[in-house]
Amino acid sequence: MDNDFVKTRNIVRSELANFLGVDAEDIEDDVSLTEDLHMKATDLTDFLEVLTRMDMETAGVDLTETETFLDLVEALIDHQ
Repeated sequence: MDNDFVKTRNIVRSELANFLGVDAEDIEDDVSLTEDLHMKATDLTDFLEVLTRMDMETAGVDLTETETFLDLVEALIDHQ
């Protein structure tokens, strides 16, 4: 895997775990953001704001097409 991908995935996993108050180990690549982690649209938007404050480019991320944690990471990588 690409080093930037792994670095981004680890950062996003850590930040999401902090945001949700769960262990980072509980956030696997295929975990559903809405069904498994019980995130609502407002939670997803708020989390993107957290990433934006970390200087990550989130403007191009389409949350309607982001179902899993890995989808989110790939969308962030695609819009860097």
